[in-house]
Amino acid sequence: MLIVATELHVRNGWKFIPFVRHSIRSTKQAKQAAGCLHVWVGNNGWRIGYTLTAWKDKSSMLQYRNTDSHKVAMQQIGKLSKQYKTLVWEAEQVPSWNEAKVRLDAIGFKVLK
Repeated sequence: MLIVATELHVRNGWKFIPFVRHSIRSTKQAKQAAGCLHVWVGNNGWRIGYTLTAWKDKSSMLQYRNTDSHKVAMQQIGKLSKQYKTLVWEAEQVPSWNEAKVRLDAIGFKVLK
């Protein structure tokens, strides 16, 4: 199974509502996506959003990532987020969020202009 963890930082207060709108639509899409085994969304205050998803395989994850609401959200990421990080790895079972966060904390952010 393929695990994907993300952390996104909202650029500013003006971008919060559009960020939430994209997050809700992308989450709904993930929950309905073929091959999606697990969806978790969380936050740390209003400026930091987290996701943890599990996929049957890479092609299922790519189909989700490259279509519909998630594709639209990713096209807006530079306007909505000041920095983010994404980590993808193979696992036998869905990790807890705490386990995923430890892995995520070990990598650097992609800083957006």
